[in-house]
Amino acid sequence: MSASEEELIGRSYTRARKHPLVIGKLPGAGRLPGGPYTITQVMTMVVTFGLLVMTRDLWAHFGAMNFVLMVLVPWGLAWVLRYARLDGRDPARAVRSLLIYSSTPAQGRLAGKPQRVVRTRLASATCTVRIRSAEPPAAVTAPAAVPKPAVTKAVSTPKRKTRPAPAAAPAAAGRPAPKTGLQALLASLDEH
Repeated sequence: MSASEEELIGRSYTRARKHPLVIGKLPGAGRLPGGPYTITQVMTMVVTFGLLVMTRDLWAHFGAMNFVLMVLVPWGLAWVLRYARLDGRDPARAVRSLLIYSSTPAQGRLAGKPQRVVRTRLASATCTVRIRSAEPPAAVTAPAAVPKPAVTKAVSTPKRKTRPAPAAAPAAAGRPAPKTGLQALLASLDEH
């Protein structure tokens, strides 16, 4: 077969890795009756047996049947749990997932710590707008027409490009020369 005609075969071993840990044999190589049991089933039998022992004053009025009930009730609950599945998982893992989900912060976690969303705040600022009239005041005379300086072209080098030097705006009467591009822009707006 050529490389273009080869069959690609994919295998998934996810189900085998999700096999539950079970207890099925006794240390002397004997098999547990009704086993193998999952950890959930064993814990259910132990907890149920413990609860029955602690509350036997309430229910133990049957004589010899008390011992049969103390064995059958835990084993019956474990047998029911063998076939009980919630979303494909045994009930203990489903309850664990539910507890983790309910204890997780609503915004999630970031680096293991609860993520907190900062409340939005209203930002306030002030802005002053000056409206100029179209007519200049009588006391102020219009400045003489100043020829615009020639724009110089930037010389580009292979390594770095330079920007053309900003044309210096003429200083108005009584005003210092602008130091930044923003001041030059504002000065040019004042002239027009």
